[in-house]
Amino acid sequence: MAKQRISTLLCATAGLAALVYTIPVLGQQGPESLLPPGFNDPPPPPTARPAPPASNPSTSRPTEAVPGSPVSSTAAGTDTGATDEEADEEEDEEEEDTEPRYDVPPTARRSLKAVGLFTDISGGFPADAFGAMDGKFLTQVIQRTNGPLASRWGTIMVRRLLASRTNTPANVNGADWTAERSWLLLRMGDAVVARQLVQQVDPDRYTKRLYQVSMPIFLANADLSAMCPVAEEGARVTRDPTWRMAQPICASLAGEQGRATALINQARAQGWMKGTDLLLGEKAVGAGVQGRRSVKIEWENAKGFSTWRHGIGQATGVEPPESLYAEAGKQVNGWVAQLPTATLASKMRSAPAAATMGVLSNRALVDIYSIAFEDPDAPSQIKSRGELLQTAYAGRDDAAKIGAMADIWDSGSNPIERQSALVLTARAAALVAPSADHAGDADRLIASMLSAGFDRQAIRWASIVEDGSLGWGLLACAAPRWQGSVDEGELDDFRSNDDSDDYLKSKFLLAGLAGLGRVEAGAVGGFSETLGTNVRKQTAWSRAITAAAQRGESGTVVLLAAAALQGEGWQDIPPHHLFHIVRALRQVGLDGEARMIAAEAVSWS
Repeated sequence: MAKQRISTLLCATAGLAALVYTIPVLGQQGPESLLPPGFNDPPPPPTARPAPPASNPSTSRPTEAVPGSPVSSTAAGTDTGATDEEADEEEDEEEEDTEPRYDVPPTARRSLKAVGLFTDISGGFPADAFGAMDGKFLTQVIQRTNGPLASRWGTIMVRRLLASRTNTPANVNGADWTAERSWLLLRMGDAVVARQLVQQVDPDRYTKRLYQVSMPIFLANADLSAMCPVAEEGARVTRDPTWRMAQPICASLAGEQGRATALINQARAQGWMKGTDLLLGEKAVGAGVQGRRSVKIEWENAKGFSTWRHGIGQATGVEPPESLYAEAGKQVNGWVAQLPTATLASKMRSAPAAATMGVLSNRALVDIYSIAFEDPDAPSQIKSRGELLQTAYAGRDDAAKIGAMADIWDSGSNPIERQSALVLTARAAALVAPSADHAGDADRLIASMLSAGFDRQAIRWASIVEDGSLGWGLLACAAPRWQGSVDEGELDDFRSNDDSDDYLKSKFLLAGLAGLGRVEAGAVGGFSETLGTNVRKQTAWSRAITAAAQRGESGTVVLLAAAALQGEGWQDIPPHHLFHIVRALRQVGLDGEARMIAAEAVSWS
């Protein structure tokens, strides 16, 4: 029955496009803590508008990564000075900085009413994604989302929202709103899009908050030249050591060596920075036009990771040692994996986590491994992995391809490596023709395909998977269309094969299918009782995301979903969070994202 229900979709569905666009997490908190203080006594809600109709699944295509492609201050290094307390203390100083200080022609000035990289026409969210929601509330939701998220597909979705050209909400400055969005992108591991976003704001419209955020973003990208258009004002407004040190660096990059020397001497005399950090600044000055400074960096004298050490070290060819990166939050893996200056060894260390987080796409991950494989100096283990990957994609037959993929999947020693292995082989898995001869590998083949959005290829295996198997559960969540409803007997068949702790896969399957509207109403209550869970549990957060969905605010829904997806892994996410997220996403037309997140929870729990 279940196979027939899925197999009827084979000719009617369109696959998701696997296109290349893409702090240590706090412990799981109660649902109420996901909302800003005072949520239960909000201002009058905006006028409700009808939610958009559910999008046609054939056109709802969540992309695997964002086009164009913090950490808490402790994880990023405290050298930025970007704290809310400091912003409040010096708020009065900002008011005198309202006059334009840059010669930007009026016709070239960019509006702060809508800042972003792309519109809904080119794959982004609609301009009114936040409706009439108050900007202060949305800002607090962003600030309380510490990133990275437990969900790869959740991260991909949030990154696309944050990069979209959406209307600036009411009661928030457009530059400040851009700063908060960019800061969350950085905390989630996407330094590249974060930089592109802050650079959408004209230099004369920078606020103190944007200065505070943009410096660690530029450093995460090891992009010294990006600092220069705003270096003078950044130093004056923030008085932060990194912005002050940017002045001699930018003077050197502009060929003004006399001024650069004077400023670096002033930095040393006044103690802007000390020790290794000062030496790094001097080294960056020496890297400018006609720079003649020769500075040796001894990393053993540096204690702790910071964005300054990462950015200046990478930019000047003295990459910080692995021991220093080991002290950073896992979002830094995304920075390094995207960084052109990083060594191949560093990219290889960072790539698995970056892919698992949702920062690297399948194609980008394969590219990194392919480059490493072709390196004559690559270690034997990299050569071995490269040979397996080559066989997985271009083996003599499907049996050889699947055998190579199985070796890759089995080589992971921790959840990140195992999950990134599924992403690595996604496109190869999609090329395998369904066959009963490979039924034993169907579960992982399907999980691999869905990690990169190959739903059309995955459902071809509907006639191969066994009822109640993991593959069946994944297809029940991920199939673009669904006929009928899953009953309690089918759910119980899945539970009998569930080897996860406390039947977590079964709980997520129930929550996901219930959110998608694919399970019998009576089965939700009955199977919830069997599993000892309540996937429909109501909290202040669930009521907020439900109300946002009813108003049709896709952007608000996605931000609230991100707040509820914080954790080291799916084991930290309550099943009722998944139910409310999936249901709300469907209601605002994000059916593809809803299906992929539901399947991911079942696959990776």
